[in-house]
Amino acid sequence: MSQLFPPFSSSSSCKDLSSVIHGLTEEHLVSFPGAPNVKLTPGAAAAFGDMRREALKDGINLRAASAFRSFERQKLIFSEKMTGKRPVLDRNENPLDIRSLSPRDLVRAILVFSAVPGLSRHHYGTDIDVYDPDLIPEGGTLELTNREYRSGPEAPVTRWLDSRMGEFGFFRPYTDDTANASGELWHISYAPDADVITMGVSEEESRSFILNSDLPGKEILAENIGNEFARRFRIFSPGTSRLF
Repeated sequence: MSQLFPPFSSSSSCKDLSSVIHGLTEEHLVSFPGAPNVKLTPGAAAAFGDMRREALKDGINLRAASAFRSFERQKLIFSEKMTGKRPVLDRNENPLDIRSLSPRDLVRAILVFSAVPGLSRHHYGTDIDVYDPDLIPEGGTLELTNREYRSGPEAPVTRWLDSRMGEFGFFRPYTDDTANASGELWHISYAPDADVITMGVSEEESRSFILNSDLPGKEILAENIGNEFARRFRIFSPGTSRLF
């Protein structure tokens, strides 16, 4: 079993928690060994390294498809979905014709599978989208869809995470579909750091941040923040009571 590394509050040099929450700083992060573009908190990086080595023993080649994303990166993803440069999926993970949607319905559709820029857990540096490149069929690409991880090529990754990720301090923050968002079987979070950061997430401050940003559709986004705040943005690990 992996050790749990010192949590963010005691191991990070970053003092401005709001900058961490909103993806405005990287100063609390390190690059994962061998993958300079994969940036994580020191604890998350060490725990992920331990977990990868253990998974390899079981024939699972865990890799990070995405880890830290800045506010600007998340804003680009959101903006490209707003303008049709990236596909927007319905709840069955099929592409939508966004031309038929009102601005309000388009924003809500995007939020089913995409985080609000400035309020993505990927801003923390504690959350990772994981996959096994060896399981992608020849000529195929990684989709990051639930069907791919439930019954498709990446299903062995799901089964391994189900049985082992907790040993290394990881959990899935998005396990079930809600009224406004989908579960994500590929998305894992390093609890000792993520729970500490999430303690600083405020509904009022989050709404103010969005309204003062240059995001497209920011008024609609701000309106949606309150709809599922506790279930979408204030998400803690099952073992939170043991960490505080």
